[in-house]
Amino acid sequence: FDSPAKIVNIWNAQITSHVGDHYVITNMPYNGRVAAGRSTSFGFQATPGAIASAPTNMTVNGVAVATPTTPPTAPAISIADLSVGEGNGGGNDAHFMFAVTMDKASDTPVTVKYATSNGTATAGADYQSAAGTLTFAPGVTAQTVHVDIVGDTAVEPNETFKVTLSDPAGGTISRAVATGTIVNDDTSTPTTTPGLSISDASATEPGGSGMAAGYLRTSGNQIIDSQGNPVQLASVNWFGAEGTNLAPHGLWTRNYKDMIDQMSDQGFNTIRLPYSSEMLHTTAQPNGIDFYQNPDLQGLNAIQVMDKVVEYAGEKGMRVVLDHHRSTAGAGTSENGLWYNAQYTEDQWVADWQMLADHYKGNPTVIGFDLHNEPYNGTWGGGGANDWARAAERAGNAALAVNPDLLIFVEGVGSYQGQNYWWGGNLMGVRDRPIVLDVPNRVVYSPHDYPNSVWPQPWFQTANFGADLPNVFRQAWGYIYEENIAPIWVGEFGTKLQDPKDVIWFEAITSYLSGDFDNNGTIDIPAGTEDMSWAYWSWNPNSGDTGGILADDWRTVNENKMDYLTPIQYTGGSGTSLSSFTVTLAAPSSQTVTVQYATMNGTATAGADYAASSGTLTFAPGETQKTIAVAVKSDSLTEGTENFHVMLSNPTGATLTDAMGMGTITDRPTDGTTPGSTTGGGTQTPTDPEPTDPGPTDPTDHSGHTPTPGDTGQYIDLATLGSSNGSSHTGHDAFQGGRTAITSEALVAYNNLRHFAGLAPSTLEDVGRWAFDNRMTNNTQAWGNDLQGVGMYYAMQGAKVGWIADDKYNPQIIADIQRTARLGSAADVMAMVDQYGHPGYGDYLRANAGYETAFINTLKMEPHYAGWMHDRAHGRLTIESIATSHDVNHLTVLSHDQTKPFMNDTWDWPQWAALSVSNKGVIEYFQSMVTLGDPKGTNLNSLNGPIAL
Repeated sequence: FDSPAKIVNIWNAQITSHVGDHYVITNMPYNGRVAAGRSTSFGFQATPGAIASAPTNMTVNGVAVATPTTPPTAPAISIADLSVGEGNGGGNDAHFMFAVTMDKASDTPVTVKYATSNGTATAGADYQSAAGTLTFAPGVTAQTVHVDIVGDTAVEPNETFKVTLSDPAGGTISRAVATGTIVNDDTSTPTTTPGLSISDASATEPGGSGMAAGYLRTSGNQIIDSQGNPVQLASVNWFGAEGTNLAPHGLWTRNYKDMIDQMSDQGFNTIRLPYSSEMLHTTAQPNGIDFYQNPDLQGLNAIQVMDKVVEYAGEKGMRVVLDHHRSTAGAGTSENGLWYNAQYTEDQWVADWQMLADHYKGNPTVIGFDLHNEPYNGTWGGGGANDWARAAERAGNAALAVNPDLLIFVEGVGSYQGQNYWWGGNLMGVRDRPIVLDVPNRVVYSPHDYPNSVWPQPWFQTANFGADLPNVFRQAWGYIYEENIAPIWVGEFGTKLQDPKDVIWFEAITSYLSGDFDNNGTIDIPAGTEDMSWAYWSWNPNSGDTGGILADDWRTVNENKMDYLTPIQYTGGSGTSLSSFTVTLAAPSSQTVTVQYATMNGTATAGADYAASSGTLTFAPGETQKTIAVAVKSDSLTEGTENFHVMLSNPTGATLTDAMGMGTITDRPTDGTTPGSTTGGGTQTPTDPEPTDPGPTDPTDHSGHTPTPGDTGQYIDLATLGSSNGSSHTGHDAFQGGRTAITSEALVAYNNLRHFAGLAPSTLEDVGRWAFDNRMTNNTQAWGNDLQGVGMYYAMQGAKVGWIADDKYNPQIIADIQRTARLGSAADVMAMVDQYGHPGYGDYLRANAGYETAFINTLKMEPHYAGWMHDRAHGRLTIESIATSHDVNHLTVLSHDQTKPFMNDTWDWPQWAALSVSNKGVIEYFQSMVTLGDPKGTNLNSLNGPIAL
């Protein structure tokens, strides 16, 4: 070959001739022979190395070869510096992503190692060390090194660390070291005092049948108010918070204030409010609440929801007794018949009562604690872990040590000295072993009593059992009142009034409670004293044993029951309600904060319209809220709305930001009506039929009963509205592959979707009427519960379909998201919502408590469940008998990505048009897969255009 360059180094060859620019190079002795299929190589270095020096006119063994070209240079690898704000820790830390780049792509993989090292920042304290190897695939020119930062809230200089590249393969390093700067984003907080403000408050002027403001105490067999007047607690049980809803029931269909208004209008002056130990400790959010009707409960935890109920009850002049109903959240009393279990010990139970005593201290709306519901497996005396009398004294004294003004309600056991009675009703041991507390005049005994329909006790089985019932009551608990030992508050009694024996019992017990101790029509208690107190079970209609004061529509009052209760309700007293002002520190303080307060007249006058009040509030370190309760007085004048003020002054450790709260007094309605309440007629909306109490009440039989599918859960089960005998999905045992029953949680999910779309919420009846009006059934008329059942079915379909963005709709998406909900994870479901849903809908579900859960639970629901898919959802004619679309329901289709087979037995074409999702394309899709013609005849014709409910 020819080259003007001078060879200065050569290997695996030797120069045999160099004349001018012409070189002749031959092999070395050791590589002159090359075996077949093998190769050899040689090389040299020459100077100068310019392109002009490249060899030309090259021959090998006399054969000319192409002119060699300069070999390509390797890619150059660089890493860039990066600065990131530090973050504050606790999941809000910064994250470095260093960019590592090549100046050009490579045809082969390129690798390079990286590792972090300290600068002024220290690994483990300021950042997490990282090391590894980056690989650039062919054609790729950028990769990322990730380094996590350990954030804090300390004010400090910016800190640095380094990331160093090393050991490249297939490339060279151009810039080997990058500096990561952790930028301080914390600032020193100037010393400021928190702001202090007071809310406004309102109260309805009470009637003349209330009791004086303040706490209650006992005297003999009487409960007396703060003015020394005997009073009676005419109470009603409002259950639900002890269950998995973590909130009183019925809030899925009514506003809680409306409910309390109606209780007050019916003459009840006290609410027994059950809860569970789990409710106090869980991080779960309350559910079964329609937040459109209860917007001020949105985002609250269980105790805060209870606070709202207590607050408004106080405004209405009502009182509250808190009832530890069970340990774990659920229905009925605790399964072990005790006040504690392995998870929630007796120590925890006592501590919880102390916490509640402190929480409601100074708020006389909460007049007392019902220590535990139906401790039927406890003993009355004898010592030991299961001695209920011992435990009641321990918990009562602990609560009174925190708030000595409370009443302590003590229930009975199941058996005493071989004599059995209702769970919680057996107080025979009080005569021998009374409850004695450190604070006198605080014990109220609280038996439970039920009729024959709840359990056919032996004392109901004689021909003339009614005449002897006063003796039955007297032996178990009535003697305590009759002998002036202590007051009685029958904490639970109730009936559906369907068993004729129940009617006799109801007449007997209400007469006995009123002071007619022998059922002869004559009151046997002295003038100037009050009857025994009581709490009817229940306000709720969804008690499986007794029903409720309300009918199944949660609005209509059962007047037959009230005919027995109204005559024994409390009618004396001065009549007051409470206007509760909340005083709030804007932030917790590390020191004690105090502020003075005093009432001031507006158009309302102290003494005549409200009780003047003044004093000092003290916030312990960490506390942020206190309550000022001002008593509002009753009168017979129609004065219109009046107001007064509570003024804050002289704060220490805080700055007043709103020093005046306005109290508004509204005249009590003269007709006794409450918006939304009725006393008769109306459509009955089926409700959650959970048989919360009293459960099995024979002390010798703890077996309970096997609930039907509609008996349990926090939502209405479709099976409770009727089912088709021909359905193979009526029972829960038929569910496979993650499928669940259809419940009214579907309506919750659908209304959440409507809210996102800016539409008003619907009821089951609204949806059912829509379906019938738009010929979504073969029948044109609804029978029985068809409106609710059809409504529940189509609410489910609306929630399943309407979330999909119009421009992304594909029926296979519906199949896949249901498969994912039933068999996959919630994260996978929400990833599909983000990909295919209306923009922002996934974030909307995540941002609102319970919305994501309701949506995913609805996706799991089996449309064939209870036969409504075959029967009432299409009218009374079954699908199979007219040979139309049953086979279409069982098409095996592919998922949206055409990879995973899924049994699409949901018939989920979007017949719901609230969000204008196309119908026609889905129908055509199914028809393209099977030749059945139009699977539902003319009923589909109305679906080709948008339909708005």
